[in-house]
Amino acid sequence: MFADTITVTINAVAKVLTRINQDGYSSEYLLRETTGDFRLKIRHTNYTNKTSGKVIDRHNVELVQTVYPVSPATVSTTRKAYTVLENERVDPVTESSISTLALLGSLLVPTLPTC
Repeated sequence: MFADTITVTINAVAKVLTRINQDGYSSEYLLRETTGDFRLKIRHTNYTNKTSGKVIDRHNVELVQTVYPVSPATVSTTRKAYTVLENERVDPVTESSISTLALLGSLLVPTLPTC
């Protein structure tokens, strides 16, 4: 379903994560570096809405960054970002993607700190 690698840009640096697992409707990617690692999980499920009876496709994407401790610290730091996208199965994927991008653009871009 997805490529063997996925690139995530962190602080203007491209991080290439390699798929380490794919089963059913999910994929997991990993990049290990000397200072930490990045783990990306993509999951797809569906359910039937009890009120409308319509089938809903649910897509979950989660990115976890673990920063390894540097002496004198002894505990790693974990950062997590995730999103859930849902659309009725009959809804064209391109239409729901447009709504998702509009939401992300309006919520995230103005609040990001400058680096």
